[in-house]
Amino acid sequence: MTAFVVAAVALTLLAIGAVVYGPRRQRSSAGDVSQARANAEVLRQQLAELEGDRSRGLLDEAEFARLRDELQRRLLVEAGPMAGAAQGAARPRRALLLYAATLPVAAVLLYWQFGHPQLIGVPAADPLLAAAGSGQEGGEQLLRRLEAHVASAPNDARAWVMLARARMQRDQFEPAALAYRRALDASAKVARDPLIWCEYADALGMAQGGRLAGKPRELIDRALTLDGAHPRALEMAGSAAYEAGDFRGAARYWQQLLVQLPAASSERAQLAAAIARAEQRARFSLPAS
Repeated sequence: MTAFVVAAVALTLLAIGAVVYGPRRQRSSAGDVSQARANAEVLRQQLAELEGDRSRGLLDEAEFARLRDELQRRLLVEAGPMAGAAQGAARPRRALLLYAATLPVAAVLLYWQFGHPQLIGVPAADPLLAAAGSGQEGGEQLLRRLEAHVASAPNDARAWVMLARARMQRDQFEPAALAYRRALDASAKVARDPLIWCEYADALGMAQGGRLAGKPRELIDRALTLDGAHPRALEMAGSAAYEAGDFRGAARYWQQLLVQLPAASSERAQLAAAIARAEQRARFSLPAS
């Protein structure tokens, strides 16, 4: 992500330079050329007047030659900025051409490195995700659209997660678990999210009758590996331990969750009662093997 931000900032600065610096240089060069041309035109008029004075006998040849040479030197001096400005104007144009050639290539390389080229031409899922989040679309219609989308864009992890949650709302636990698995396989970012692992564990647990033993417990442990203080992972780990008869373990997980809850909240009171029950059962049971 850091490399992406640095590259994006660099491309932005290049674009700003092309828009601001190039026209400014061109305006400056145009002003210099305009002034030099005006000065040169005045000198040419003065030279024509000298020739007229000579022809009328007002200047002898020696004086005419001296004044003519002086005007010609001044003309050469005024011609210098025009030539230099013309060369300088070519440099900004070359720089702008370089910008124009570099920016598209850099953008393509940046997308190839950080984006998803395989999704080019695939309809975006954002409208689907927005509809899912706002509840604007009917449940079955949204479900069908999500299924159609992931069929055409199997690497869209966000759409897989939305599909999994939509299936969970309809108690379609096994299809939901499959969708969570596809989301985790499709995106390294999703695979680093402990909440998705917890939701996956919940789907599998519900698919096997509400029990968290076996694969669901492994997924919960994976979530805790990613974030040892994740609230949902701690809650589910405590439930899995309680289900397995490890009441001390359940109380230990729930104690870690308890300190994260607001002091006056009903959730904290309910969890404190569950901890008390687990500790009471732990006193009258053998240690977990």
